[in-house]
Amino acid sequence: MMDFDLNEPLMEEENDEQDDEPFIGQTFESEDEVFVFYNNYAKQHGFVVRKDRSDTRNGRTIRRDILCHRAGKQRLKVADHFTPQRNKKSSKCDCKAHMRITLKMSFDIFPEEWHVTKFVNLHNHGMISPEAMRFLPTNRTITSEDEKQILMCKEAGLQVRQIIKVMELQKNVKHGELSFIDKDVRNLFDRVKRMLGLMMQRIL
Repeated sequence: MMDFDLNEPLMEEENDEQDDEPFIGQTFESEDEVFVFYNNYAKQHGFVVRKDRSDTRNGRTIRRDILCHRAGKQRLKVADHFTPQRNKKSSKCDCKAHMRITLKMSFDIFPEEWHVTKFVNLHNHGMISPEAMRFLPTNRTITSEDEKQILMCKEAGLQVRQIIKVMELQKNVKHGELSFIDKDVRNLFDRVKRMLGLMMQRIL
């Protein structure tokens, strides 16, 4: 018979970060589910992912590679000395990290599943810090509920910085910890303004 103390606190199992790492043979119900999973993994490890070209059969996608955002090589551009050039440095450095998924038949509950058939996790560049990851465009979002609240604040006459402050207070987060920044709020205002303009043109 095992002896144990009922008053002794139970030991919680430690979360193993490796549990969330993709592995060959891993299955998903849909391509979107795969991308969400790998995108979340990338956020936790300091890089961004993007979809590459896919293989199709009979009009259906059967294989796709999801790449690190720094995959590929910078394209050489022919300089036009008569046109002002943008000195924007490419982020591509031919990184080989990627995950390949393939649509396969299954004999379980789901007739078809997406299988991870290749996973390369070697990056040839530095990782993005957690602080910087939050400010990347791909990681900044304004939910529909936040949009309603932001537009209500604008109708009340609040400026963008004041709106940010109100949202931080409502969500009880520190300054800079929202899922969006000032620029996203201004972009929302511009988008709504364009939509209203198109509606007015249709009415006239």
